[in-house]
Amino acid sequence: MGWSFPVLLTVLCAQLSAGVPDGADIQVIDVLSLQDSKQSVAAVEKLSGSLSALSDIYVVSTFRLPVKMGGVLFGLYSKQDNRKYLEVAVMGKISKVLVRYVKADGKVHTVNLQNSNLADGRTHSIIVRLGGLQRSNMHVELYADCRLADSSQGVPSLVPLPREAEMVEIRHGQKSYTRLQGAVESLRLALGGSVAKAGALTDCPFQGDSSAYNSVSGDVQSILGEHTKALIGQLIIFNQVLGELRQDIREQVKEMSLIRNTILECQVCGFHEPRSRCSPNPCYKGVSCMDSLQYPGYTCGPCPPGTTGNGTHCKDINECELQPCYSPGACVNTMGGFSCKPCPPGLWGAPLAGTGLDYAKTHKQQCADIDECVDLPDACASNSVCINTV
Repeated sequence: MGWSFPVLLTVLCAQLSAGVPDGADIQVIDVLSLQDSKQSVAAVEKLSGSLSALSDIYVVSTFRLPVKMGGVLFGLYSKQDNRKYLEVAVMGKISKVLVRYVKADGKVHTVNLQNSNLADGRTHSIIVRLGGLQRSNMHVELYADCRLADSSQGVPSLVPLPREAEMVEIRHGQKSYTRLQGAVESLRLALGGSVAKAGALTDCPFQGDSSAYNSVSGDVQSILGEHTKALIGQLIIFNQVLGELRQDIREQVKEMSLIRNTILECQVCGFHEPRSRCSPNPCYKGVSCMDSLQYPGYTCGPCPPGTTGNGTHCKDINECELQPCYSPGACVNTMGGFSCKPCPPGLWGAPLAGTGLDYAKTHKQQCADIDECVDLPDACASNSVCINTV
């Protein structure tokens, strides 16, 4: 019986993989089943502990996207400043999956993973593996429809989640700012374990059945005989050479990757940093605006003095209704305030103008009679008596 080297290599690798343990049991968080804040906080606490103790975590999802559509599939965000602790997005237009997270320096790092067309109106499954979490650099792998689509090695590590779990929000495809434009059938986080165990959540048979090779194990042993160890040694050397070659290639394309990331950030429609809802300012002129996680995404400050409203819409207060002037007809209402006309002829008083109901309540225009007999020496003829009147 003749055996080619590729066949021998395949059978040998199958035998070696059959003897490798499948990994410890995994914990699974069903993101779509989180109903209230209490469940979300518990999930964040479990995930935070896993990030600091385990080597691998997996984002496992099954979804259906319209043609060339996409959006954010899963994300962990800060409730204070909307910082991305971890975000997984599907870009249907360019057939990519983007993994974004905060690095140790506080900046957001983006990992671009190539994939086959996931936005074609049909159901697909993906597994995003974050491996080497306890090392200085980690690796990210993308499995699309039970096949390894792309990977990125030596990327910066994630920063730990805050100790206050209630300050972290879990969002899935239908709750994020950039909503996933399709249907998410399942979304789970697999904590620990192997790719095979994570694949079992989407019926992906990554781990082959070792019994399939038992029937040929005797033939393999008879063919390989004493040369088994030598062949394994050659395979190890070959694997090392491939690893060095991969590292050299990655060093050469670093500049190209930076250019690609810049183009993605600037030109891909529909996927940018969340735009501030306060630009342009939706509030009333002169009213401060603050971003908010609650609908509609912003909060307006109080209306300016002399007006009333919710900060978005403000209307003028008519201070003249309190009659702060000498007579009702002497009051002139203005936007944000009021003013009084001068006192009538023969009367004198200081001018009055102000803003707001409180000012109109506490200030009144006073018009006093002018004594012309005193102020005007020639008011009456000589030797006559001057009698002042109002």
